[in-house]
Amino acid sequence: MRRKPDIWYEKVFKKEKFVVNRDAITFSFFLILSFILWYLNSLGKDIEAEVSYPVKYINIPRERVIVDDLPSKLDLYLRGPGYSILKLKLTSGRTPVVIDIASVSYRRVPGSKTLSYYIKTSVLAQKLANQLRTECSVVSIKPDTLFFSFDRIISKKAPVTPSLEINTARQYFLSSPLKTEPDSVMITGPARILDTVKSVKTRYRKLTGLYDAVEKEIPLEKCKLYTLSERRVKVIVPVEQFTEAEIAVPISIRNVPDSIELKIFPDAVTVKCLVAVSDYKKISETPFEVTIDLKKVDLQKADKIAVEVSNIPSFVNSLRFSPEKVDFLVEKKAR
Repeated sequence: MRRKPDIWYEKVFKKEKFVVNRDAITFSFFLILSFILWYLNSLGKDIEAEVSYPVKYINIPRERVIVDDLPSKLDLYLRGPGYSILKLKLTSGRTPVVIDIASVSYRRVPGSKTLSYYIKTSVLAQKLANQLRTECSVVSIKPDTLFFSFDRIISKKAPVTPSLEINTARQYFLSSPLKTEPDSVMITGPARILDTVKSVKTRYRKLTGLYDAVEKEIPLEKCKLYTLSERRVKVIVPVEQFTEAEIAVPISIRNVPDSIELKIFPDAVTVKCLVAVSDYKKISETPFEVTIDLKKVDLQKADKIAVEVSNIPSFVNSLRFSPEKVDFLVEKKAR
């Protein structure tokens, strides 16, 4: 059983604790209220603050493009009533300020060999302040100078390069180089950029296990620096089954000195290669050139003469021939 003094003490303690908590809440309330009143009062006074704005550039001269990266944001140092500054800070990221290139005064960079210009942002202060529709004035702008270059807009034709990784099925191969339709596209952009463009690539694709010809519509790689006349092209992958072909070709001798006669053993080589089944009959009509060139040989030191094969058609793959060197006999001509 609890004693009466203990019960009395517990009631008094709880009451004092409640009084303390109530006083703290009252103090905090008036403190926050005082801060709000002070802040609202300060908003009516003129202050200075920096506000960052996105920027949009318009009315670039026709047949011209800006090739340097102009800043995407401008830092405006503003002076005006606090409530106006607060409003601008809350809305600054929503609507960009606009710089009309055609209506501002830009000057040529001294000593520049290209069409390089600059704009002092101080001349934009009033125009930007008008766009903000506020009581605030623009004191200064960062950066204080905008540098940029103009370049001519041109168009040219560029070949299309397929960007494909191809794996064929066993005993199949590419019977000829990849083709695209169209084989080239028109690209339009700054002259200095297009001068460096040698070709336009398709997007990367990997094709595996191919055992027949394939035609694929593949998008072209996009580039922010220029535009393309086509979005995609048709890539033709000529896959065929291959077979081995074999043909005997006589050896021709070049640059034989007038004072000697040269005999070689053997006087022909066997040429073996892989061709598409559809091209097999062409091998017998193929004018392979198999030669030895005596300008490249020291007959007094050589034991054998190397054979060269040329005039190899594009449909021939994995060409090899035998023998690669031939024996020879030199005889002097009778005077």
